[in-house]
Amino acid sequence: MITILIAIITFVFYQKLAASHGKTPWKYGLLGVALWIGVQFFIGLIYGLFGIIMDPNYYEQDIDFNSFTVANILGWILSLAVVWMGYRYLDIRWKKNKQ
Repeated sequence: MITILIAIITFVFYQKLAASHGKTPWKYGLLGVALWIGVQFFIGLIYGLFGIIMDPNYYEQDIDFNSFTVANILGWILSLAVVWMGYRYLDIRWKKNKQ
């Protein structure tokens, strides 16, 4: 639920940024969400590979996939950082092109 909420907020912020610079808002909103989900997927993939490398019987154990873990929180923080860097990059680039 938190991931969906953050993805919606990301969409809105990227959409407002694009609209303020005269770009197509929904495309850049989807770009922000794609960045968010892509980093989340990458963190999950790394976490899963790390679990397999460290313990070959990792997926044979009874795992609760619905619980909050350190990997979830780390994924949210890293995803927010990447989304924020992408937002700042686009903002600076578009301001530079306006001048």
